[in-house]
Amino acid sequence: MNKPTCVVLGGTGFLGRHLCAELVRQQYIVRSVSRSGTPKTRPEGWWTHVQWLSGSIDSPVSLNAMRDADVLFHLASTTYPSTSNRDPVFDLQSNTVATLRMLQSGALANVKKIIFVSSGGTVYGIPQSVPIDETHPTDPICAYGVHKLACEKYLQLFDFANHVNTVILRVSNVYGPPQEIPRPFGAVEAFMRRSILDEPIEIWGDGNITRDYVHVDDVVVALIKATAHASRSGVFNIGSGMGYTLNEIVRMIEKRLNKTLTVNYLPARDFDVPVNVLKIWKAKEQLGWEPQVSLESSIDQDTLPGKRA
Repeated sequence: MNKPTCVVLGGTGFLGRHLCAELVRQQYIVRSVSRSGTPKTRPEGWWTHVQWLSGSIDSPVSLNAMRDADVLFHLASTTYPSTSNRDPVFDLQSNTVATLRMLQSGALANVKKIIFVSSGGTVYGIPQSVPIDETHPTDPICAYGVHKLACEKYLQLFDFANHVNTVILRVSNVYGPPQEIPRPFGAVEAFMRRSILDEPIEIWGDGNITRDYVHVDDVVVALIKATAHASRSGVFNIGSGMGYTLNEIVRMIEKRLNKTLTVNYLPARDFDVPVNVLKIWKAKEQLGWEPQVSLESSIDQDTLPGKRA
């Protein structure tokens, strides 16, 4: 039986590279579309089995790649939570408007399923209760969360009007090797790298901000399981279901490396919510997914920079 054709928007990014690698291992036909075209690093050999295309998500290159695809993974974003508020108009135009143009183009007329990676860490805003389930109010406090939520709504509208199966995964803080440094996200990998290089760790605020960290391998499994989701649509939290403060991560790394780390505490940022921990029961029940990798075991074994492809 022929494997379906998958298009990965944002395939050269951290999550996109891991997804493309696993899709190739499972013998899917894979096309990646991103602004950079090809990945900066080309590990193992799986990358030769991916068609690497360069373009924005609403470019002619992207639209042509989608026309005969079975599954579209939308992982692309031009901003991060920490950068989106600097230019909300750019954030809106390059993400939300571009996604809407893509949906209106007609390129997705024959696509059987769209899987969109939203942000479980930002769409909910300051939580009213923890852990946060999918019915929690969505009141983002950064432009990144606003554009992710707007894209969700347009995708759901497209689903309603065109009967295309659309699955939305609200993913928490993804970590794992190798994240490229420097980047304005990725506390676990950044802390490990700075620790090994004997550089001070920088923390915005007092270090008690609590986040839900999920390993990239677990997120890839969730993405692939979403391709088999039987219902026409759905919104799912994808996280570990557990919260850790930045100070706790520092202590884990100190224990792992058996040394005391230097931490510089900087002024708190107004777009950082104090706590974000996701409730993941819905994904367990309906997708048959649950995380397999714990943060503690990853710091012990798996998050050293440069390890793995």
